[in-house]
Amino acid sequence: IHTHPGHQPGGTWGETAVNGEHLWLETSCSGDLCYLGEDTCVLKTASAPRTKCAACKIVVHTACIEQLDKINFRCKPTFREGGSRCLRDNMLRHHWVHRRRQEGKCRQCGKSFQQKFFHSKEIVAISCSWCKQAFHNKVTCFQLHQIEEPCSLGAHAGVIVPPSWIIKVRKPQSSFKNSTRRKKRTSFKRRTSKKGTDESKWRPFMLKPLPSPLMKPVLVFVNPKSGGNQGTKVLQMFMWILNPRQVFDLSQGGLREALELYRKVPNLRILACGGDGTVGWILSALDELGMTPHPPVAVLPLGTGNDLARTLNWGGGYTDEPVSKVLCQVEDGSVVQLDRWNLQVERSPAQPEEGTQKLPLNVFNNYFSLGFDAHVTLEFHESREANPEKFNSRFRNKMFYAGCDGTDLTPKIQEQKFQCIVFLNIPRYCAGTMPWGNTGDHRDFEPQRHDDGCIEVIGFTLSSLAALQVGGHGERLHQCREVTLTTFKTIAVQVDGEPCRLAPSTLRISLRNQANMVQKSKRRTSVPLLNDPHAVPERLRLRVNRISLQDYDRLQFDRERLRDISIAVGIVVVRGDCDLETCRLYIDRLQEVRTHTATLLSPATSADRFYRIDKAQEHLHYVTEICQEEVFILDHGGLAGGPATDDTYVSLITVFFPSLFQLSGSFFRGTSLLVRDSTGCSALHLASQHGHTEVVRFILEHGECVCVCVCVCVCVCVGLCLCLCVCVCVASYCILQMNLFANL
Repeated sequence: IHTHPGHQPGGTWGETAVNGEHLWLETSCSGDLCYLGEDTCVLKTASAPRTKCAACKIVVHTACIEQLDKINFRCKPTFREGGSRCLRDNMLRHHWVHRRRQEGKCRQCGKSFQQKFFHSKEIVAISCSWCKQAFHNKVTCFQLHQIEEPCSLGAHAGVIVPPSWIIKVRKPQSSFKNSTRRKKRTSFKRRTSKKGTDESKWRPFMLKPLPSPLMKPVLVFVNPKSGGNQGTKVLQMFMWILNPRQVFDLSQGGLREALELYRKVPNLRILACGGDGTVGWILSALDELGMTPHPPVAVLPLGTGNDLARTLNWGGGYTDEPVSKVLCQVEDGSVVQLDRWNLQVERSPAQPEEGTQKLPLNVFNNYFSLGFDAHVTLEFHESREANPEKFNSRFRNKMFYAGCDGTDLTPKIQEQKFQCIVFLNIPRYCAGTMPWGNTGDHRDFEPQRHDDGCIEVIGFTLSSLAALQVGGHGERLHQCREVTLTTFKTIAVQVDGEPCRLAPSTLRISLRNQANMVQKSKRRTSVPLLNDPHAVPERLRLRVNRISLQDYDRLQFDRERLRDISIAVGIVVVRGDCDLETCRLYIDRLQEVRTHTATLLSPATSADRFYRIDKAQEHLHYVTEICQEEVFILDHGGLAGGPATDDTYVSLITVFFPSLFQLSGSFFRGTSLLVRDSTGCSALHLASQHGHTEVVRFILEHGECVCVCVCVCVCVCVGLCLCLCVCVCVASYCILQMNLFANL
């Protein structure tokens, strides 16, 4: 990046870079007071010009910036100095910032921060600009020892580039010994200077990543020119959540240099914030650098059109979705292949007509078209009344020759009198339409894919072009791997939306390579947690064990004993995103092959006891939520330790209270909190009995319009536990308060 030291929003990349330097942006927020407060603030007025740091979000008067250095308040560090060898110096600590306004709840006490109608000068919270943890500005909530604690980087630790990876390198200096040797040299023979070579390769910054399978660092490129002011807004939001030195403004240059700097980062993913042209720009830069394999590229669509983004499930435009959610989607997205196509042009010397012999792009990812649609794009700035004859021209005889995989399509094109021919690589075209359509009822063509090495050839008349907007499609002509086009007249063409008038030429379309892209998952399998890198496995290998009803009733509170006496049934392999209802089918097949007994799935994890899941609610639970290695089935009719009969009724059981997160996830998918086990105990009974305060609080806060049994367990001095059950009827909303004395 030293070769193009344009000022990036994340800070300068030259020798003059200063660690902890604020990234100031102009702000017009009238409610933000100067961070320095009345004692240190120079102006002590709200009407003076102010500026805001994009990385730590403090606001100060422009005239007060110098005062920050005097009180030694620096921004969060984005790199480390090359001379730092001490592990303590490289450890990332929290970057605590005082806040007069704070959203959310205190990390310590769980209470919300006080929000006032009028801006308060009082500091209500202390928050970390890295991990976003926030505490009340009280001794009971925030203590001094937390100042020096290491920071975990929060919920997005898996995608943030730690400052310890980015190292500022000192410029090499020649030693006195080398200088004396150079003075003794008297030969004038030409010789390559090794020092000059070293200096040309020297860069002020380098990256030393620590490989980890749990990390997928994201390199963000933003095109502010896309989508009006959306690009600038997105740029600032990413600098707040991520390390600002992994966020780049493409309008400031430095794309190639940034890719070179990050090329050796394991599991690197790229997020392109812009239109399809921005994505093509980045893919071409990856080709030029020869990065193999290509880091997968995700898309945050800005502006309009965005056919490639629609194809990869990223949508047709950015709708102010939280960038925190976007980062989760980039991290969780699956990697797919995208065909990329070469365009080679050879001008016909015997056809001296106006037009260019060079296309705007020599590689396309979406489509290449010639005819009416390219003409309209090219003439968009002209009025409809000027030269109206241009808009009703057709491909007349001898206008061009089209050959696809050796098949001559010219007669068919002339017969159908198409006004437009499109060579389509992705299903989407012209801001979301699907011109190839569904080929389920057409035996001559395969379903369209963007990774099959084939390109679809489609012809359009004016009527079929208009029908695209209401779900129509064009005339399917061919699916091929190579195309040869020979034009005999100057014609309008379009390459991924970039139009031009092409002089008579011969064009050849051939497969260039395949790029790795990130396809957005249609649903997220889990909620992001702090330091939970997550990844749901593609396949799960589960051991199936059977427990008899007699053993379950006798030892239901002795989980380890139940596991020891369970009988192994076999092993099933299921998908990682499989639900319990689907998993039941696999176990049924296993039983048919082995013992023909009717058995059902039961997940098992580390918890206090087993509990049953209603058969009607099996489809609401994913296997990965409650088990990873083994499952247990409860046999109601089988003998203790013996085989079960064919007509045995089997119910689904699982370990109770694996975690509050799993319980809440099941509830929000529709699972009732009133399900009881064989002893008649509900989740609330068992939670209060075993002292699970968080679970009890969750159940009470999400009470239903039904009768709820509240169990309060009191331990007496003789060690006996007395249970007092109080039945409370709730009409519409239930908020109960209770004190737990269990396990005292």
